[in-house]
Amino acid sequence: MTDARNSMGDRPANAVHGASSLGARTRGQSVPEIRAASLQGFIETAYFVGLDPFELMRRFGISPSFLDDPENRRAAAPVTEMLERAAADSSCDHFGLLMAQCRTFASLGPLSLLLQHLRTVGDILEALNQYRRLMNDIFTLERIQGEDSSVFCWIVAPGFDQRQIVELAMGAGYRIMTELLRGRWAPELVHFRRSAPADLRPFERFFSVPIEFDSKFDGYSCPTASLDTAVPHSDAAMAENARRLLELMPLAGEHAPISDAAQRAITLHLPSGGARLESVAANLGMNPRTFQRRLALEGSSFEAMLNATRRDVAVRLLAGTAKPIGFVAEMLGYAGTGAFSRWFLSEFGQSPSSWRKAQRELLI
Repeated sequence: MTDARNSMGDRPANAVHGASSLGARTRGQSVPEIRAASLQGFIETAYFVGLDPFELMRRFGISPSFLDDPENRRAAAPVTEMLERAAADSSCDHFGLLMAQCRTFASLGPLSLLLQHLRTVGDILEALNQYRRLMNDIFTLERIQGEDSSVFCWIVAPGFDQRQIVELAMGAGYRIMTELLRGRWAPELVHFRRSAPADLRPFERFFSVPIEFDSKFDGYSCPTASLDTAVPHSDAAMAENARRLLELMPLAGEHAPISDAAQRAITLHLPSGGARLESVAANLGMNPRTFQRRLALEGSSFEAMLNATRRDVAVRLLAGTAKPIGFVAEMLGYAGTGAFSRWFLSEFGQSPSSWRKAQRELLI
């Protein structure tokens, strides 16, 4: 890690804290904005930690209708302040990381069409920066490459360097990369400028690699050679078509179905074993009967959503991390590996360890 870390240490502090080329770009823009899609999972996470999300939004002048369309944009400052207030009011130091836990690769929308067809890890990281404004105006992902080691730093526009929004970006970026690459690549280290929290467990559960706190930057580091890791099923022609879509087509949003919110709420409740109809319905601000009726109108049910979410989380953790089977069972709400293995066998026709081995052999 010597090259990349030294290059960070030799840089002036404001280059790490935000006064970079991003700062120059945002100075010409009167009010930096954030896209509604960046708040995906906010309502479910707020309810999960015991807050009223709509009261919080009212206090910060954010209309609930802002979340109806993921393409809506508004001033970023009230959003970042709201996330900090949510963390303080709930005494949940990792509120932004909980929101990131609700994210999936597909939540990127049209950008996911491009990323899954790029050639290498390095190409994906560059595209995340190139198309960052599809999400917000306040972040850039800066690459500092050494001969042996490279770092990718989340640079925040001046005035927006708040802990929760940074951890949301860090978690979402990590989830996107590891899910897309299905265990073939992960950063060597995840870096946080913040000091280590009193409770490390939420961070250790989320990140499957070592974490460095009190770092010089927020971001990821890896061997430079690993940036050439190939993306499974990359396709240059499809990638070019996706670029044309992103650059030429106006992207209209759609009203999110209740099943999307249900999946995020179930994901939050699974590790504690509390993913029950009553608790998930309450998380979404509904009584169980109304919640079931809304799902039925979409051709689904709570049992189907619970099972589908378990399948999604199991596949993501088994394919994208090296976490032990017992950890995966815990994250799905099972008290032990036996019950988890029996469920997995009924769903996938083989044991979790056999499935993981087969998936990795397919990527060789």
